[in-house]
Amino acid sequence: MGEKCTLHCWEIMNCDESKKCPAKASPQTPCWEIAAEMNDYREILRICTDCIVHLLKGDNTVLSIKEIQSLMDHKKNCVQARDERLASY
Repeated sequence: MGEKCTLHCWEIMNCDESKKCPAKASPQTPCWEIAAEMNDYREILRICTDCIVHLLKGDNTVLSIKEIQSLMDHKKNCVQARDERLASY
């Protein structure tokens, strides 16, 4: 069993801080549980089980803190590269 990530989902996903989010309103409740209560496409398509947040914070994570940090660093680099490409248009 790995170690759980302590970041909130909005920190992992780098969400827009200005947008209202049900997960921010209930930070102690895992976002995938909030999504299940919303009864929308997230639950119907079961996308949360494949989401990086679930992989990092779920009960069955097998990732070490080092592996989690590596994934987060890679994600950050991908987001920065995407933003740079979008800015060049």
